Amino acid sequence: MLPYLENLQTTVWRTSGARYNASRRLKRRELFSTVSLALFSAIIIIIAVVQRIYAAQIQDIVGLDNLLTALSIGMGLFILIFSLMEWGSASGLKAYILHKNAEDLNALQSKIGHMVAKNKTAQYVLLNWDEAEFLRLEYEKIKGQCTENHIPTDDEYFLITKRNSLEFKYLNLKNLKITLIWLKWNLSSVWYYFGLWTVTIYIIWYAFSKILFV
Repeated sequence: MLPYLENLQTTVWRTSGARYNASRRLKRRELFSTVSLALFSAIIIIIAVVQRIYAAQIQDIVGLDNLLTALSIGMGLFILIFSLMEWGSASGLKAYILHKNAEDLNALQSKIGHMVAKNKTAQYVLLNWDEAEFLRLEYEKIKGQCTENHIPTDDEYFLITKRNSLEFKYLNLKNLKITLIWLKWNLSSVWYYFGLWTVTIYIIWYAFSKILFV
């Protein structure tokens, strides 16, 4: 009975940890989205001001005015498309739901841990299968109440952060795999923003260098 409860406790802990990670990942995505959309909106205004102030210099450089105009239009479309995508994905709401479910699972894990600890003390407490089955069903019920689910990367990230725990030492994770999982989890929801920012910064640097260093 005791090994069964310990295994159930580890399972609940792992699920709650993965859902905490999913909540954090989605919150980060929402933050990157909000900041990026705000900054891209500001850049569109800056480009319009630059085109007005440096109109003469821009006209002297073949194709530069068209490049800046195309950049403004492209960023405007980006803002529209990504605003709709982020609104549809509802990352903030999903993060809240996953966090709430993780909290409920964490409470259950503590409850099971308390029973395990009591069973290990000198004041021996007998447990029966009905109690164990009730806890398992409670775990399934709490897990099923969440309309969202974590992704495998959230679980992998939990495992690398808890790799030194007795429950997961058997995995014997190597440094390379740990690094790859860390990068995968941290970039999984924001990598495309890094790509867009890289392209945008390069184009802006190219255009402004033509204006300032002619």
